[in-house]
Amino acid sequence: MTTQQIVDPEKIEPELIRIWEGLAKEKMRACLFNLIVFNKLSKRTDYIRNIVQKVSEKYPCRVIFISSDAESKTPYLKTAVSVVGDGNIACDYIDIGVSGPDLQRVPFVLLPHIIPDLPVSLLWTEDPSTEHDLFEPLTKLANRVIFDSESADSLLAFSQKVSKLRADTGVDTADLNWARTEGWRDLIASLFRSGENLDKLVDVRITYNARPTESFCHLKVQSLYLLSWISSRLNWTFKKATKTLNFTFEKHNAEIHTADWEKLGPGTIISVDLATTDNLLYQCSRVRTQYHRVSIQISSPEKCELPYQFILGQTATGQSLVKEIINKGTSEHYLQMLKNLEQLDRDRLC
Repeated sequence: MTTQQIVDPEKIEPELIRIWEGLAKEKMRACLFNLIVFNKLSKRTDYIRNIVQKVSEKYPCRVIFISSDAESKTPYLKTAVSVVGDGNIACDYIDIGVSGPDLQRVPFVLLPHIIPDLPVSLLWTEDPSTEHDLFEPLTKLANRVIFDSESADSLLAFSQKVSKLRADTGVDTADLNWARTEGWRDLIASLFRSGENLDKLVDVRITYNARPTESFCHLKVQSLYLLSWISSRLNWTFKKATKTLNFTFEKHNAEIHTADWEKLGPGTIISVDLATTDNLLYQCSRVRTQYHRVSIQISSPEKCELPYQFILGQTATGQSLVKEIINKGTSEHYLQMLKNLEQLDRDRLC
């Protein structure tokens, strides 16, 4: 990444041209899509910048990163430009820092710098259920809106807002925590690919990593997403839930538990245990020495099969954002999961 050059908004493009002229012999300028990022300055900002940089290095795009400072007593709007890319291929990175009433100027500042004829993805890293002046203007510019439910204070309000946005505008929606559960959804689908024993499933136990960091504190989200997906796909009828994350359905039960794995991402699912009415038990747990691998043990009172492994995929920084950018459309499973989540989290367990 080149050193950021602070410029006036009207000089963004000339300054980028100047930077590229200095790099002409070393770098190839590339752009697959536009990526607009909105973030309020906080302890999570460095984390968000890191994953965006990882994405832009893997898939060159024009990044327009908006940082809003709600604590500043002095209104300002500052812009800076740089070039991102460690190899021969690189892309533009435009920073917009803003506070106070100058927020209203942001859509007009960034609009000339969206590359025409290329898709526009918006990464909204804040809680969409909280009103913000830039939410509607920026979502109108996007073909795809990606949320981070880690920012939501209420999953109930979050799911209602995202569902309403999709219903009202038809814009493609995505979610970083949904992407983080993809491997586990694939694993569970593979266990019951033939349909055998699926209707006998009666108990679910999910364990997640409860080690918080400055960037992650709402650690139950991925586990609730996975449970909501399972119960929505199997049409379970929800009855009640407790603050200790015990869930009762009409004919089924589920529990969410915690563990502490130091080197695993916070909130990441560690294991899933599934039991059937005829006492068949599926025990699926990450391998401690290789976190992207899951050991699967299927047993019953009469027999115990040899364990085998399932590869979830790497959990590298930024990988969930990559998945949600390159995917097309809106997952119907995701929308159904959100609708089901409104019941599971109606007592605001998360």
